[in-house]
Amino acid sequence: MKTLAKSALGVAVAAAVAATSVQASEAVTMDPSLTFTYKNYYFHTKDKEPGGQKTNDWSHALIADFDSGYVNDLVGAVVTAGYAGPLDVDPGAATNVPGGADGKGDAISGFQQAYLKAQHSFSGVDFDGTVGVKKRGLETYSDSGSRVLSASSTGYDLSVGAEGANLYFTEITGFSERTQSGLSFDLDDGNDNAVENIRIFGGNYSYEGLDLVAEYGESKELIEQLFLKAGYSFELDDMSSVDLDARYGKSKANGNLAANDPEIGADYKAKYYNLNASYNYGNAYVGLGYNKTKDGDYIDAYVDGNSDNFNSSLAQWEDYSLAGEKAYVVSGGYNFADQGLEGLSWDVWYAKGDDAEEISDFKRREYGSYISYAFDGSLEGLSLAWLYVNYRAQGDAGVDTFREDTLYDADVNRLYLTYSVAAF
Repeated sequence: MKTLAKSALGVAVAAAVAATSVQASEAVTMDPSLTFTYKNYYFHTKDKEPGGQKTNDWSHALIADFDSGYVNDLVGAVVTAGYAGPLDVDPGAATNVPGGADGKGDAISGFQQAYLKAQHSFSGVDFDGTVGVKKRGLETYSDSGSRVLSASSTGYDLSVGAEGANLYFTEITGFSERTQSGLSFDLDDGNDNAVENIRIFGGNYSYEGLDLVAEYGESKELIEQLFLKAGYSFELDDMSSVDLDARYGKSKANGNLAANDPEIGADYKAKYYNLNASYNYGNAYVGLGYNKTKDGDYIDAYVDGNSDNFNSSLAQWEDYSLAGEKAYVVSGGYNFADQGLEGLSWDVWYAKGDDAEEISDFKRREYGSYISYAFDGSLEGLSLAWLYVNYRAQGDAGVDTFREDTLYDADVNRLYLTYSVAAF
């Protein structure tokens, strides 16, 4: 299947290139762009445990992103390169850049994306494909973009869509962390064992407010996941609407690598149920979400690295996904456009979890705020954001280090400055 899929993509790209060549004598259309982005991030964390310390990571990055567009609406290429370096990083606190020999952070540079893309439409059916290194985001897999440089993965993607329905397939064979300068590295399980690939199949359908999603994926010999989602949105009047959705996720061991991993095991399985509702009025919203995890701690990562994706409304500062844990979140937000501040928005939330199995006296909660402002006029392209999280957790997990790592108290402040300029 691997050879067939790659051959199919190769034939599609070759055919598109040939068609472009034939059309070249008549007219060549393309819409290339080159964007430069500067990022300056400051992360401050205060450990609220007795004797806890403050840590700071102040780092910045410069990124160049070239997109050829689609030549004659058929083929194109995307290349992204960047530099990231520390400005002031406490020993052991580096998270935007590598820790370095002194723990204060090292500068890195390299390519984050380099891929080819192709598209074609025939009788109302749309075909799309990409091959190479890119930042990927699916229902059960997501290359992290929360640092000054993004993680990326090596592979190929195929999709076909028509009449509101879409089917897709992705195979991933390499990965680069958000703090690595190399273009791609082998997949592994975190114990220095190679993982051959990740394969993900999925489909979605949308019709008059109804949204259906299904996705299945597996990392060879390690983890397999299933994700289902059904959502429905409807208007109450010209100013208000309601969004509803239900989600189901399942994760289980998938072979020898899982069986030999003491943190997984051959019999590992877990699942979660997530229910959500939100009410929207003008530029404001309020929401409520509930999540229940059963059978085991939910493993949402196919391989080691920053590509996990717990697809639940309870994926907050921490994922509320321990075995037996019941959790809920209340959220709200407002876009100040109708107050003359079009680029200003503010979101707040409160989450709480309890009843995790095999953790005595367990409970945790967090409240958080995210406020952002995108400038316009002469400062268009500049944006500022501030994330604040107050996280508190208690309990005794015994010798379980994975669970113990979720039991801490911390105040988190993160400031984000981003400025983008289009060269063309």
